[in-house]
Amino acid sequence: MRDLQRMIPFLWPHRRKFFLSCVFGVFVAILWGGNLTIVYPVMQVLLKERTLQEFVTDEIAQAREQQVAAQAEIVRFDRKLADLRKANESENSERFRQTLATLGKHQENLAQATDDEWYMLWAQSVVQLPWFPTSEYRTFLLIICVVVLMTAIKGIFTYLQDVLVGECVESSIVGIRKHLLRNMLRLDYQTLSSEGSAGLMSRFTYDTEILATGMGVVGGRFIREPLKCVSCGAIAFWINWRLTLLSLVMLPVIGLVFAYLSKTLKRASRRMAESMTRVYKILEEAFDGMKVVIAFGTAHLHRRKFEAEYQNYYKKAVKVVKLDAVTKPTMEMLGVLSLFCALLPGAYLVLRHKTEIWGISLAAAPMSVESLGVLYAMLAGMLDPCRKMNASLSRLRRALVALERILAMMDTKPLVQQVSEAPPLPRHSQSIAFENITFRYAPRGTAEARGPVLNQFNLEIQAGEVVAIVGQNGCGKSTLVQLLPRFFDPQAGDIYVDGHAIRDVRLADLRRQIGLVTQETILFDATLRENIAYGTEAATQQQIEEAARKAHLGPILQQLPQGYDTPLGDKGKSLSGGQRQRVALARAILRDPSILILDEATSATDAESEALIHQTLKEFVQGRTVMLITHSMSQSLLDFVTRVVVMDHGRVIADGAHTQLLATCPLYQRLFQAPSRREAA
Repeated sequence: MRDLQRMIPFLWPHRRKFFLSCVFGVFVAILWGGNLTIVYPVMQVLLKERTLQEFVTDEIAQAREQQVAAQAEIVRFDRKLADLRKANESENSERFRQTLATLGKHQENLAQATDDEWYMLWAQSVVQLPWFPTSEYRTFLLIICVVVLMTAIKGIFTYLQDVLVGECVESSIVGIRKHLLRNMLRLDYQTLSSEGSAGLMSRFTYDTEILATGMGVVGGRFIREPLKCVSCGAIAFWINWRLTLLSLVMLPVIGLVFAYLSKTLKRASRRMAESMTRVYKILEEAFDGMKVVIAFGTAHLHRRKFEAEYQNYYKKAVKVVKLDAVTKPTMEMLGVLSLFCALLPGAYLVLRHKTEIWGISLAAAPMSVESLGVLYAMLAGMLDPCRKMNASLSRLRRALVALERILAMMDTKPLVQQVSEAPPLPRHSQSIAFENITFRYAPRGTAEARGPVLNQFNLEIQAGEVVAIVGQNGCGKSTLVQLLPRFFDPQAGDIYVDGHAIRDVRLADLRRQIGLVTQETILFDATLRENIAYGTEAATQQQIEEAARKAHLGPILQQLPQGYDTPLGDKGKSLSGGQRQRVALARAILRDPSILILDEATSATDAESEALIHQTLKEFVQGRTVMLITHSMSQSLLDFVTRVVVMDHGRVIADGAHTQLLATCPLYQRLFQAPSRREAA
């Protein structure tokens, strides 16, 4: 229920359309009940071969006879009460109470007969109009035309309701997706990466579509069908409230069965949704690594993984189908039993011309076959909406599971928190200090926790230094530089920028001063201009061109048909890896950061381009603090690197100038003397 309440803010802006759809649902319910009441005049025409004029005349005569009989009985029992009072009969005696109760019953019969006469006199004024048919067949034809007309009007109202509900649902889903995206973009990198892009996309596509389907069911069928039940139930109570109450004796059993099946269906739907997320992950892995899959001829491996996981999803989906399939006949059987609980006693009263069974009064007056037929039609009219709602139970439960998953993502709090109020962070000008940093990645799923990537790590970098961080794979270099922009937060220790702990400053202030170029270059499906100016939207064309010149994008521009306005395609794949890195470098240059992080920023470039980029960096790093991660130290790098830090197993094992480390640090010697990637090529 709490989850459903949280949907209100998304539905509230569309409340007028929703209210209007409910009004149309009321009209549909009234017309549904009205259509079923046509059973009564149809039975009068077909079974008794009477026109409506004859039927109304007979009903008026019968009502008057009932009034006369009731008045006679009232007079008789009034006299009997008077005799009992003369005989000093106590008003608390059994005979006096029975006489008084019988008198009240006849007074009720008189009032009912009077009402019936009034209704029939009004009906007589209608059926005696000139255009009203006077033969049995034409009367039957008129009734059929009325049914067709009411059905057509009901269909129009149903259409209008479904359209309004559909508009509300789609508009609400847009709001949900916007809110979901807004919350996801506030999360930290660690939280998002642990969920995976497949899991995130599953929320946006699979879960929201399932939720939209469920909302459509609730807004349409689960409003319209209960109203139809109420409409038929009201008429059934008016015909015979006692027998109608008998039809509800199975309601507790229906409720218990419904609750059990609903709970089981919800659990199975949740497992099915989780399995679909794993299917998404397998597909994402195969498509993102398509080059490797094709090159190594391993398509069959991914196909087998997909088939295995989809088989798992299939089993869970079939379980949902089975539960849904068993729900329909079960609930229908219970509904039919409820119907018979009223129909069997009613048939007994009609066939035996009685008003009670075993001394229990079940009718105010003997029922006719026609009245019993209409009562049956009304109870069946209540059963049909229940059947339709049961048919939508699985979709509703799947929607509730999808809503839970969406709300869980909306409620996810970032592991990297920022203070609500903090003074502005001045442009970096003093130092960056890593003090006693310990960091380990959170385990995924049931995997055991990994050891610390950084262990009691300490490092201080002065403003304006260009520090090359080298070490073997897995020593924590990339993790270290990802802690500075707070992609992650360490489990212990603090990082200081100019004496300010980065936990105590606003993330926007911190990240505005950082330029980042990674080994895995990220470009977007936009033009070259938009990719260079990404994050610096206010940049002028002159500034963009200057950044492109410094990053040596001239040869790339010559190949692009529309120059800066050329779309680069999905993830910039129309460019080579080296070209993408140069675009990313231009983006960082345009940002004019005080802190520059280069994580293997030239790993995909050729030797000539790398030398040119290093020449650009030699000029660009002036007055900036640079953290540069590399596996191979070239002479062009040594021209502007002021300091080298060697890492191993999450700690600094050597720190100093290139010549000093080359003479004193065996690990650095091996790294420096190892064949470079250019020599290997």
